[in-house]
Amino acid sequence: VGAEQVKLTNDVAWVKAADEYKACCEQTYRGAMARLKDLARNEKAGSWCAVLDVDETVLCNVDFQVALAQAKKGYDRGMWNDWCLKGVAPVMPGAKEFCALVRELGGKVVLITNRQNPPLKYATAKNLDEQGVVYDALLLREGVYEKDGDKTARRADVEKGEIKTLTVKLPPLKILMLVGDQCDDLYAKGATFDSVKERYAKDLVMLPNPMYGDWASPGVFVETAAPAIPAAPAQPASPASPAAPQSSSGALTWQEAMTRVGETVTVEAEIVKIYDPEERGKGGPVKLNVDQDFKTSLTICYYKKNKDESDAGFGDPGKFLFKKVRVKGKVEDYKGAKQIMLRSPGDIEVVK
Repeated sequence: VGAEQVKLTNDVAWVKAADEYKACCEQTYRGAMARLKDLARNEKAGSWCAVLDVDETVLCNVDFQVALAQAKKGYDRGMWNDWCLKGVAPVMPGAKEFCALVRELGGKVVLITNRQNPPLKYATAKNLDEQGVVYDALLLREGVYEKDGDKTARRADVEKGEIKTLTVKLPPLKILMLVGDQCDDLYAKGATFDSVKERYAKDLVMLPNPMYGDWASPGVFVETAAPAIPAAPAQPASPASPAAPQSSSGALTWQEAMTRVGETVTVEAEIVKIYDPEERGKGGPVKLNVDQDFKTSLTICYYKKNKDESDAGFGDPGKFLFKKVRVKGKVEDYKGAKQIMLRSPGDIEVVK
């Protein structure tokens, strides 16, 4: 029996096989190199740097995305760690030459990645070395930077010369150019495209990545054509219980559910982030987040084990990531945050 063939989605297929993708990356880096020569012309050697992301900026991880497709999985942290530890990611077109030019012009190459945990640091460094990428600092999301998901703290410490996870200290460095495939690689969260667009092709350089990113987390949906059924006369909402609009399935959105504290409701939402305490050696419930800012959104929670330590039956939390789910439960206020605590696997189902 032959191996089963898995058709790749267009985004992964484009990165894996299209010359157009390679051309976009090469073209982007060549433009950045030409611009960097102008920016560095009057700068003192050793006083400045270029800051680059790693994944899909210096190293290409499309083969990890292919492996996920073969396993018929969404993002899987265990598979990601295994992939990083192999250290076989190829260098992105143009990246090696760009880093070499930074050094040639008298600058430092600082790589800031959201890869985590010490084993990945050594594997990533080995991968970069084997691909011939020169750099002066590799900053993971570790230690005091564990929560620095938007990289602002690390960028600030590069400029101040106060990087806290390096054994060999660097002086304060002026950041002449930032290169990445996500907005967080280039500027602080909260800034808009319109507020920074004049900096693109000057000191901000964006590489194409259609495979993943915060932009994909909320999902993009369109309504299917509804049958032409005459609408019933609108009924006035009760002052004591304002009627919130519902989704086409009759379930509430997570925003609507947050106004129903104390009520048992059915909610539909896409899961964009997962916190599994077991992966950090901690206790407590699994938290499924429906928005990147979990502090101001609804959190769906459940315990992986019953009080007698038996399996509660929810399974791997990763199966919910980037999936639209329907949950039923009571909306509770927990220290000012709104949450729904699921009591059984039957309280949650994947609908998309």
